[in-house]
Amino acid sequence: MLPDASDKAVEKVPGSDTSGVKLSVTRERVIAAQHEDRSLQKCIAAAVSAEKARERKTAYFMENGLLMRKWCSDVADGAEWTSVYQIVIPSCYRQQVLTLAHDHDLSGHLGIKKTYYRVLRHFFWPRLKTDVTRFCRTCRVCQITGKPNQVIPCAPLVPIPAVGEPFEHVIVDCVGPLPKSKAGNQFLLTIMCTATRFPEAIPLRKITAPVVTRALVKFFSTFGLPKVVQSDQGTNFLSKIFTQVLSSLNISHRIASAYHAESQGALERFHQTLKSMLRKYCMETSKEWDEGVPLLLFAIRETVQESLGFSPAELVFGHTVRGPLKMLKEDLMSSGASPSLNVLDYVSKFRERLHKACSVAKESLEVAQRKMKRLFDRKSVQRSFNEGDQVLVLLPMVGSALSARFSGPYEVVRKLSNTDYVIGTPDRKRKTRVCHVNMLKTFYCREGIQSDVSPTEETAVHLSSPAPASVACAAVEISNPDDDDDGVIVRHTYQQCARLKNSEVAVTGGSVVSGAEDEGQSGD
Repeated sequence: MLPDASDKAVEKVPGSDTSGVKLSVTRERVIAAQHEDRSLQKCIAAAVSAEKARERKTAYFMENGLLMRKWCSDVADGAEWTSVYQIVIPSCYRQQVLTLAHDHDLSGHLGIKKTYYRVLRHFFWPRLKTDVTRFCRTCRVCQITGKPNQVIPCAPLVPIPAVGEPFEHVIVDCVGPLPKSKAGNQFLLTIMCTATRFPEAIPLRKITAPVVTRALVKFFSTFGLPKVVQSDQGTNFLSKIFTQVLSSLNISHRIASAYHAESQGALERFHQTLKSMLRKYCMETSKEWDEGVPLLLFAIRETVQESLGFSPAELVFGHTVRGPLKMLKEDLMSSGASPSLNVLDYVSKFRERLHKACSVAKESLEVAQRKMKRLFDRKSVQRSFNEGDQVLVLLPMVGSALSARFSGPYEVVRKLSNTDYVIGTPDRKRKTRVCHVNMLKTFYCREGIQSDVSPTEETAVHLSSPAPASVACAAVEISNPDDDDDGVIVRHTYQQCARLKNSEVAVTGGSVVSGAEDEGQSGD
């Protein structure tokens, strides 16, 4: 029962200050509000005597002027001992009840179903399920922290286009810090051609913008100038010197989504392979890791890529490079001097072989990408946002690059593609950033429950950490608003608050080379 008029004001439970709820309500006020609430008029008209209510499974009745409802759970087939007598709450007090049921320190921010049944054991009103669903879904704390074992569904896969010309489109990234070698190297500048998957890894002592730029220009002097250089949002890649050099060479700079390694999936996969090979190399030879980089790069370049059907070296150089296995084969098949070719015949056959190899590799890559996309998209969901929408963004926590949490709400500034959005982050060092849709989720602003009777000053509910009043948030759409039948498991079709997987930490045990976190981003 709600406190009587003669009762003293309910004192706050120690430690409940964060709830910010003022409980000052009396029985007389509830009775008066019930009769003034237009949403309860049908319930009042349907009220029966207390004796008749006991004979029914569900019924409204009056108890000393207070509208109540008898309800029996279906769990025990409507047995009388399972009967629950609920106070029917008028509109002006519903927000207060929901706040106690979900936001209070003793409520624990539980989910929709648990909160619904918690309220149902004591109170009821029409559209209770809808109001509980909306209230929990718009809880700021729950939206930011997420719920256990819930992951936002990934957007459909967008494979990196299979470009025909070698080194027309390259991806660059930085890896480290690795264990410091005798030469002082702690980082790797990694480069990969998207058409041939030809990799390069350059050991560096540091990865400042001038050092990275010089190393990249040296790479260009060997393989030519690309049309596109793709990088993440690391400060060295976004620096003025880096962008000026690319601009002076007429190279387009493409920036990947922040904290979304999948945007550079081919290069990230190469990182995993190279780190694993470096650990094994150091363990077997007891040499410095940077001494093994050229040898391991040869092994990777010589190996056939399943998605291409050729090795990267074949697609770049037009022939199988001479490695240990080819040397053994030549020794076993050697029967004298090999027939010589004149320069014209060699060049003609070389160009024909290289052209065919690149064409077949491109077709094979497209087939592999279609297969990968078909498998990946089985559980994907196409989500989109509009400019001005309020969203929560999964961003690294300050001081912990390996942990992440939802921050916000922030505003969508611009839509770049179906998967990339420019998000305004005015409270962070970087005021705007490009974010992948998999790192975003809609922020729902909590609004007061619509009431037919304006709540009195004493019954106003004060919520802790309210959303800024100036923020225009998306309206919450809840299907199936009819709530005549209660005691049934909630089956509304809505997207629950979810969380994304935090950044994965590379576990290396006692290996010589630690799992390296990709560098180049400054956190904030």
